[in-house]
Amino acid sequence: MKRLMVKLGLTAMALGTLGGLVSPSVTASAKAKPTITNTDLKRYYKSSKSKTAFYFKTYKSGKKTGTLLILGDFGSSANVKYGVPSSIKLSKNRQTLTTKYRLIQFKTADNKTTTALSKKTYTFKLTKTSSTHFTTKIAGSNASRRLATSGKKYTYTKTKTSPGAKYAKKYVRPVLYQQYKKAFASLAKDQQKKFANQYADMGVKTMTNNFNYKIK
Repeated sequence: MKRLMVKLGLTAMALGTLGGLVSPSVTASAKAKPTITNTDLKRYYKSSKSKTAFYFKTYKSGKKTGTLLILGDFGSSANVKYGVPSSIKLSKNRQTLTTKYRLIQFKTADNKTTTALSKKTYTFKLTKTSSTHFTTKIAGSNASRRLATSGKKYTYTKTKTSPGAKYAKKYVRPVLYQQYKKAFASLAKDQQKKFANQYADMGVKTMTNNFNYKIK
């Protein structure tokens, strides 16, 4: 992935300062509306209602710094999507962050996996409504769900720690367990449960690792 980032020119967009626009907010009164700060950009966002979570991941490649947008969909068609921001802008009132991004696509043929950026550019807006709550929209269905400006609006909670493992265990594992139970239906019941549990646990680990992606 690191080589891919250099190849795709991902080192051009660094998140954290947004060109100096973002700085810790100073409120003049208790009624002042919350504004997005640098700290917000270094947190995870989770929504149990949508069964999704996302975050901006800053990475270094040599002396350059870049950003990935990582979305974990822990719903019925569990998957992790990696986006490459091409534009990140803060609104004048500093309450909404608009991000344009392209998805990294993985294609496998003849046992070889190739990667490329999607031709289409997607956009989503993250609006801060309180110190720990934000809203944005999810569009698409099943495995094609993504962050967008259209679709269903959800409220996300900001958190310091990754929700990946907890969400994978809570939402992904039960679905995988039932799927593997059906796949091993021809086995004796004890073997059926044993293998269903084994493979479901493997799926949870893979989903968690993909969400908590570490650039090597």
